[in-house]
Amino acid sequence: SGGIGLQIAVLLKTGGTSGAHMTTPDERTRALVQAGAFLKDLRADHTLPESIRTEAHRLLRHYPSTGDVRRIAVAIGAHPWLPLLSIEQDPDWLRGYRHGAHKDF
Repeated sequence: SGGIGLQIAVLLKTGGTSGAHMTTPDERTRALVQAGAFLKDLRADHTLPESIRTEAHRLLRHYPSTGDVRRIAVAIGAHPWLPLLSIEQDPDWLRGYRHGAHKDF
């Protein structure tokens, strides 16, 4: 057991540090934050079919909030063999996402 932070870290580690481009902690963190915002936008878009909005809602219920991402970044920072996340989150990452970040409730 290692909690959700370790599970996400393992998924990120297996997800793609091969090839010519190495993902930076900022890029990895931005992708997590933007994916949460994207799910929020999908959930709120009434032009989409109900099934898409329902699935976005279901996924978002279990998706890490920006606070979770920050806590995961701190926790995995103590384990240098895991892929790092950035503790800092740039507000510009959410430009273009109408409903903003997926935040803690």
